[in-house]
Amino acid sequence: MKRILLVEDDVNLGTTLAGALETLDYEVRYLSHGEGVMDKYHDFKPDLVILDIMLNSVLDGFEIARLIRLENDLPILFTTSRDGNEDFRVGLSIENSDYVRKPYKLMEVMMRLAKLLSLNEKTTKRTEIISIGHFRFIPEEQSLVYEFDKIHLNNYESAVLALLSKSIDEFISREDIIKSVWNVKDPKIKDSSLNNVLTRLRKYMNQDNNVNLESKIGLGVKIAIRK
Repeated sequence: MKRILLVEDDVNLGTTLAGALETLDYEVRYLSHGEGVMDKYHDFKPDLVILDIMLNSVLDGFEIARLIRLENDLPILFTTSRDGNEDFRVGLSIENSDYVRKPYKLMEVMMRLAKLLSLNEKTTKRTEIISIGHFRFIPEEQSLVYEFDKIHLNNYESAVLALLSKSIDEFISREDIIKSVWNVKDPKIKDSSLNNVLTRLRKYMNQDNNVNLESKIGLGVKIAIRK
């Protein structure tokens, strides 16, 4: 069953569209505002997002779409009641998206989202995203995302972070990290290299006060998340 996240601040329109989608066996999560939409997106992991452009929230639909695009290229269907061509231009400039103007016919929405989902199945695959506090780590891209910022990691930074993120709040010995990442028999020869990687990762992750990269003699290294 395909999952659709619907963000529409017109409650009558939103509930009608959500009900119609559910009758076609889509699993739907409906939000009547843009607040907290990225948290819902991360929890729900939709296959497609339907986004009203004009939302009664801090972020409009285009800004939300750009946040999603930092992490995933899943299909996005924009909707708006405005007549200007600027929305049309901006909406279609965002990759793997389509656009409908209100008032729309339900059949038009269904056809457009079915086409987007079909094209997406042929051309993309779901990307693994690991949550680390408010960060999103995307191993396939070797990137670390925080709000509007995307940090590109080098091979060693990504490999160390991937190892640590699999055991959040659990120490991993420095020897095990070095042997796994650098593939050497004597961990001591890469001890300074690991220190350099950890220094850079700490710098990247300082944006979230709830995330701490801890090192302790005799125990090793861990990512600690403040609850």
